[in-house]
Formats: sequence, structure tokens, C-alpha cells
Amino acid sequence: MGFFDSDRWNEILQTISRNRKRSIMTALGIFWGIFMLVVLLGAGQGLGRMARSSLGDMTVNSAFFIPDQTSIPYKGMPSDRSWRLSDDDVEAVRANPAVKYAGGVIFGGTHNCARGSLKGDYHIMGYTPEIHSHIHIQPLLYGRLLNDMDQMHKRKVCVIGTQVWKDLFPGGGDPSGSIIQVGGSYFMVVGVVVKKGMAELGSDTERTLFVPASLAQQLFGRGRTVDLLAVAGEEGLPNREVVDICRRTLFARHIIAPDDPRAAWVISTTDLLENVSRLFRGISLLTWIVGLGTLLAGVVGVSNIMLVTVKERTQEIGIRRALGAPPAAIVSQILSESFVLTFIAGVAGFAAAVGTLSLADSLYYHTMVATLRGPEITMQIPFGTGLLALFILVSGSLAAGIIPVVRALRIKAADAIREE
Repeated sequence: MGFFDSDRWNEILQTISRNRKRSIMTALGIFWGIFMLVVLLGAGQGLGRMARSSLGDMTVNSAFFIPDQTSIPYKGMPSDRSWRLSDDDVEAVRANPAVKYAGGVIFGGTHNCARGSLKGDYHIMGYTPEIHSHIHIQPLLYGRLLNDMDQMHKRKVCVIGTQVWKDLFPGGGDPSGSIIQVGGSYFMVVGVVVKKGMAELGSDTERTLFVPASLAQQLFGRGRTVDLLAVAGEEGLPNREVVDICRRTLFARHIIAPDDPRAAWVISTTDLLENVSRLFRGISLLTWIVGLGTLLAGVVGVSNIMLVTVKERTQEIGIRRALGAPPAAIVSQILSESFVLTFIAGVAGFAAAVGTLSLADSLYYHTMVATLRGPEITMQIPFGTGLLALFILVSGSLAAGIIPVVRALRIKAADAIREE
């Protein structure tokens, strides 16, 4: 009699029906175990994707330098000394073979901006062309980005964020060529950028006007200084090596001890990604431990109900042995019952978990992505992870039947017939 014979299925279903209460409780335990495992895995991986996407399209092998006070006396220079970055520092770093792109950023503060009767307070940031195009990349909605000619001739042009566009251009459409007033100055809009990711360089992208760095230096009386230096290293070169080379170049130019730990605040995208990866590897491990623990409780329940079933069917099993039923038939009977109970409850729990994650994806999309605020991510687990969870479930169901199988095989026909 094969596993898929109708008689076998009827026998399995009758056994489950006879132990309805125990079967339901065990099935609920298995359902909840696989449901929690998949949902927790999906939530953990979704949060990991969200954290990684917070960098947007920022170049992976990049770093950002902001000067701070020195902490070590060096070559006659005292500690607690302030220093500033300049255009010459940007050029010196850019000339290094390890650096592919380098650019400067000017923090211009918040200013009242107007277009006709429409007004709002927005950030002004000075960017060299490399920032938006190669380092902190933001996708365009309309127009173009700042270019070398804008920087060279200090053109009064700006690229605006989406919130500025919505506030000052409520009718929508391409605002390129329109004029925005900032104090006593007038800027022509050349493009609109969409915020991608959560990483920022000193201001909220959506509420910022980006102008050429050379123009920002002139407007705000900064001379040739910059507030932040951004670099992108050559592909294949370790990020820490790029950071070390840039640090040595800057410190040598400003007579700062090479090993001064506080002279500059350095943000490395590689370090950020590694920290995020370590955090979510820990979350994933904890998720597996909790989920598998819940599954184990369900598997133990399957084993218990099978033990009770074997006890109740002692006479039946003994008679079958007396009539010549081989051990394989008894093993198949017990394992098939545990497998069916576990598989049905497990698949139901898995389907419910996938549905829950799909609902979470839909809610996230309509509340975040559709409003141009959040990165497009999904909380669905990879197909291979789903197969692994089902494999663990099926393996657990078969393992749950081992103890009942051993008990059934030890039943002697004569003893079973005398059993009441």
C-alpha cells in the first residue's frame, strides 16, 4: 500500500480526527512557529535592506572629512588648534592616484526663499559638481545637475529638492528656467533632485537649494574655504586605504600629527555598511533562534501526539504485525501521520506569513515610496530561505515520529493482543 493510496489517507485523517483536540493544539503550535519564523526573518531582512538603502546611490568606496580641533602637539604647533579645509585641499586630495573623485561642500544655512507670493525657509548648500554626479548621487526629476561651467563662472543657478519644488511650484511641471529669490539675490532653477536614501550631507535634500560651491563661497564670505571634503576612491581599492591616504595628505598640509585621533571627523561608507551588516546578522541569528525554538515546541507536540496515538492503537499495530505486516509498513504509517499533520499546519503558517509580509510591503509602499520619501524595499524573504524553512519543518516532522516509530516496532503481537 503506497503513501498516496486513498486508504492510507483515510486512515491518517481518521487518526487525526480521533485525536482532534490534541491535533488542533499541535497544529496551532506548528502554524505559529513557522509563521513567526518567516515574519521575523522578513522583518529583520526588510530592516537590513532599509538600513543599507539609507545610503541611497552614494558611492560605496567613499568618505567624508570635517575638520575638528587637534589633540596632539606637532612640530611646534599646539594642541586644541582649529583648522579649515580649502579648495587647495580638495585639489591636493583629488591629485592622489587612489582618489577617483573629490569635491567640497559649503554649509550655507537656512534662508527665506520666494517665487512671487510663494515663500518658504530652505537650506542653501554649495556643491562642487562631483558631489551630485559621482559621490552623493541623487536622481533627477527634471532638468540637469550643476556642472563645471557653473562652478568655474560662479553662475547664479540652483538645483532644488522636491519639497522646494512642491512649495514654490504648486502647479507641478518642469521648473527649469524659473527664477527663485534668496534674500537680495536671484537664482535660475536648472534641475530638481529626488531624495534617495536617508544619508544627508548637512541638510535635508528635499528642502535644499544646491548652488555652485564657488558661488556659495562668494555669497557667504568664505573665501576659498570648504566645510566638508567628500572623496570617492578608485574601484577595487580598500576604503580604509583611501581614508588613510586622504587623512595623511590633509594632515601634512596643515601640520597635524598623522596619528591625531580627533583632528578630523571621518565618515566612511564602508564602515557604515559593515556596522549595519554586523547589526542585522545578529538580528537574523536571534530571529532564527526564536523561530526555531517555537518550531521545536510544535515538533515536540507532534511527537507527543504520535506517542499517544501509538498507545491507543497498540492492539491494531500488534494484530497487523501478527498478520505479517513488515516493519516498513508500521514505520510508514507512523511517519506519514506526523508528516501530514506537520506539513498541513506548516504550509498554512508559511502562506499566512507570506501574506502578512505582502500586506506590510503594500502599506510601506503607499505610506513611504509613493510620497517620494522612502527607499523601495521589500520584506519578503528570499526563495531559498523559504525552502530552508520548509525543509526544517519537514525534517522536524519526520524526526518527531522517530520515538513513536521505535515504540511501535517494539510491540510484540502477543502482548499487543492482550492489551486492553
